[in-house]
Amino acid sequence: MSFLQKLEVKPKDGGQEVDNLQNHDLIPMTPSRRLWNYASYFSFWTVSECSISTWSSGASLLSLGLNVKESIGVIIVGNTIISTLSVLNGGPGYYFHVGYTVCQRLVFGIRGSYFGVAIRTILSIVWYGSQAWLGGQCLGIIFSSWSYSYLHMENTLPLSVHLTTRDLISFLLFQLISIPMLLIRPEKLSMFLHVSSVAVFVAMISVFAWSIGHNGGAGPLLNAQSNFSSKSAHAWAWIYGITSWYGSLSSGITNMSDFTRYSKRKSSCVPGTFGAIMTFGTVMPLFGLLSASATSEIYGQALWMPHMIVEQWIIADYSSRSRVAAFFASLCFLSSQLALNLLSNGIAGGMDMSGLCPKYINIKRGAVLTSLLSWVVQPWLFYNTSSRFVVVMSSFSVFMSPIIAIIMSEFWIIRKRKLKLSDLYSNEVDSIYWYWNGFNLKSFFIFIVVATPGLPGLIHMANPNISINQGILHYYYGNCIFGFCIAFFLNIALNYIFPSKAIHALDSVDYFHTFTNEECLKMGITPAENESDRQSNQSKDVELIQEINVEKNSV
Repeated sequence: MSFLQKLEVKPKDGGQEVDNLQNHDLIPMTPSRRLWNYASYFSFWTVSECSISTWSSGASLLSLGLNVKESIGVIIVGNTIISTLSVLNGGPGYYFHVGYTVCQRLVFGIRGSYFGVAIRTILSIVWYGSQAWLGGQCLGIIFSSWSYSYLHMENTLPLSVHLTTRDLISFLLFQLISIPMLLIRPEKLSMFLHVSSVAVFVAMISVFAWSIGHNGGAGPLLNAQSNFSSKSAHAWAWIYGITSWYGSLSSGITNMSDFTRYSKRKSSCVPGTFGAIMTFGTVMPLFGLLSASATSEIYGQALWMPHMIVEQWIIADYSSRSRVAAFFASLCFLSSQLALNLLSNGIAGGMDMSGLCPKYINIKRGAVLTSLLSWVVQPWLFYNTSSRFVVVMSSFSVFMSPIIAIIMSEFWIIRKRKLKLSDLYSNEVDSIYWYWNGFNLKSFFIFIVVATPGLPGLIHMANPNISINQGILHYYYGNCIFGFCIAFFLNIALNYIFPSKAIHALDSVDYFHTFTNEECLKMGITPAENESDRQSNQSKDVELIQEINVEKNSV
């Protein structure tokens, strides 16, 4: 056996074979593995919306010139868009139990799918590093609550690396803690999500209550007024605020099928998604804004992240009471960062990498590889320098919006919720998703048409010294609306003019054991067990006929 053969992913006992398009993690989920219910999705989104990133993200809206009340208005509109698109874009997951990787074969073709998967893989690696850095900060506060020496550890690294010795140790330990958890199958992480969501919510409430109570009020920020030179500038600030808010979660919306495929029922993800995003996704940024305002009066500087407030507790007063409070608050934050990073970035990245090379990478190997590669992006630079990381990453909605729009229009409108699963795993030219030599040229054309006008705006956001046309800048400001709508309707129009073949085709047999007998009956599909019995009976009939013929010949 060669070295490469030893590295190949082994098929599960009695499962599908492993090849260049499939392994156990990429094939549709069987009913026995679909374990997520309403509470699972509520906890999944609660962990995301009660995260450090969500708490601190209101600052980006204030930087646009909006006041607190307007920022909350932008957040509510943005969360409505996020909730709706998350549920709709997850359709292939809860109807056919396939993830984002396989959906890209529907969108870009069997060969072209690597394009969409590669984009999402890069985002997974970058976001994993970013969230792991914040998790390391929480771990550092836990150690600091145990040891005064750790809190004031001498830095032995040069200033040019923008990283302290204490932060490096904390980041490394968080990465090491994460790796064993990346080996747990995502469908079995539901209980961890429940515990983490409750813990982090209690911690966030506590930090907010302390900030307001200790200051005796919310501080000056709540009454600050917005100031714009014109109504037009004010309106575009609102539009850009909605786009940036949506953009920060656009990568998560894009691969929502990676998680809706674990749904016990088609409707399981709906109430949890809307409930958690619309409540915690609105309340937590408000808490962040008001707490920052309060801490500006307490400490003389606004602290935008909750763990920074907690760290100040033990810096200002290293008493037993402060240390205990800092320990438990940071432990809750740590739990949240682990849950968020494992699912949204680690396991999602593992799925993406598995799609790029399923013969050698499964979800576990891909998740660990995502973790290792996250060091390359040097996430400490995002937070310890003048990096415009948050702005640039939010700008990736320029690329994500057309992909989301094509998935939704293709699945819901053009194909009317019908997929031929066997053809999604076929390299043969007769696959209905082969399109032209394995590439769906219509989708590539739409992506280029929609994403290209947004690129100058993205470049301008990364480097404000580069000036661009005002009209192009406005397109970028509203790309979550303009880009999505153009891609959605353009895909419908092109498929009307140049229709794909067999757009409403379904498999005649449940080849992957994906559906229950009841689901097969509703869809008009023969259950796999029935087909196996039929083939077995046919085989027995053939054997019987052969025996009869042998007897006749002998006579």
